Amino acid sequence: MAASTRPRARLQTACTIALLLLGAVLLNVLADLYPRRLDLTADGRHTLAPITRELLAEAEGPITIRAYLPQRIQPPYRQAVRALRDTLAEFEAAGDVRLEVLDPSDPGLDEAARRSMDEAAAGHGVAAVPLQLAEGDALIQREVRFGVAFLYRERQAAVAPIERAADAEYALTRGLRAVIRDETRRPVIGVLAGHGEPDLVDSPLATLLTPLGDMQRVVLDGRPIPATIDLLLIVGPRQPYGERDRYVIDQFAMRGRALVAMLDYRPPSTVFPDVLVPLETGLEPLLAAYGVEIDTERTALDRTRALPAPVARDANGRVITVNHPLFPRIRDLDPEHPVTRGLSSLATPLAAPITLAVEGRILARTGPEAATLSGVATLDVARYAAVDPKRETAGSVAVAAAVSGRPASAFVDRERPPTEAAETAEPPFTARPRGDVRLVVVTSGTRMLAAGENALVFLQNAVEWGLTDGALAGLRARAAEDPPLEDTTAATRRLVRYGLTIGPTALLLLLGGLRRWGRR
Repeated sequence: MAASTRPRARLQTACTIALLLLGAVLLNVLADLYPRRLDLTADGRHTLAPITRELLAEAEGPITIRAYLPQRIQPPYRQAVRALRDTLAEFEAAGDVRLEVLDPSDPGLDEAARRSMDEAAAGHGVAAVPLQLAEGDALIQREVRFGVAFLYRERQAAVAPIERAADAEYALTRGLRAVIRDETRRPVIGVLAGHGEPDLVDSPLATLLTPLGDMQRVVLDGRPIPATIDLLLIVGPRQPYGERDRYVIDQFAMRGRALVAMLDYRPPSTVFPDVLVPLETGLEPLLAAYGVEIDTERTALDRTRALPAPVARDANGRVITVNHPLFPRIRDLDPEHPVTRGLSSLATPLAAPITLAVEGRILARTGPEAATLSGVATLDVARYAAVDPKRETAGSVAVAAAVSGRPASAFVDRERPPTEAAETAEPPFTARPRGDVRLVVVTSGTRMLAAGENALVFLQNAVEWGLTDGALAGLRARAAEDPPLEDTTAATRRLVRYGLTIGPTALLLLLGGLRRWGRR
């Protein structure tokens, strides 16, 4: 009896294994034919963003994408190349896209094919980048075309290389938008210089801003700001702007241009780092005329949401940090505005309160247990441990705001200051802007930019909103922060937890029971 059942048991085992293998093959075939992705992140960062799908749907005809992606590339680009390939595959699946992925580092290319590919990539605006490539057991340095070209109708746009995989969709969607909406002209970002501002044009920040437009220093010497400038960026001036400077900036704004101002009001003393020097930038009267009023006498503080701040160095020269009330973490951010969309928090050290006298948007506000303090003159954290009722006012305040509209010139009812440049012809005075003026003001400048990656995203978003509509802000923000999981109920979380704990064991018991039943 036992001998007669052995062949049957072997046959059942073989059939079971064959069916399992067949099921696995069928599942893979179905997954390939009907790909689906489960994305539990709150911002949907592992699926194409709505703006990307919207742009793909706008196309009235096929979009050709030629991706020049070296496959033997070394870090930090290796993960970025993989992310670009995956994202482009999603583009192809979601729209009328003809995708060509080419490998300019392929050792199998003959000289003629390599030259032809190089010439085609150069014609599309894809730059040659010096890269480390693997050839056998050796690493060699070569210049290789690396980038993505979008071709649509008679237009084309090129996407420069990225280093982070998280930036793939943002970079590709920028290129897609440029070619679909004919935004191939590069805007010009004017960076104000000459009043103690940091040199952003030659700083690492330039790599973050140059994808948005060409950067150009602007020195206020009494002459009008060049007509080619589309946005004026003002970061951390240390010497105040004069009346003529304000007039020149005002007339720039009256062209319907944008201003982004990140201002410092308590910079450290150059002699005593713990001493804070009161500062007026000179922009306050101009901003007040546009409806953004800044209380330069007071500083925001928050003892419950204090961030670490460098306060001293130990005997070995290492920086000592403590949670400092003057370095508040802002969590009350406008979730809908393009400048702050997708950001969960922002550090705004030594920020001054802002009041809006016109219709606008408060971008960032301190927490409900925050306060403002007058006469802040030192970084000594012990000075802010206890409430000072004589100088402290409890309450949340705004520290960043955005305004878009057509305000009157700040010099409508005032005498216009003359230029000292005798050879420069003074343009006619403009009392009303020719288009909407976009203004972003935050009262924490260089310290804010040094406080974390979210501040850099804020700056990029502010510049992009000033130049365009800022629709891609959410893509940049979700690349900056760790992916937050989608909000779920307590019951759902318990179900998932118990399922992951008990599920595998229950499945094994079920399979064992089925096999035992089959043998009987």
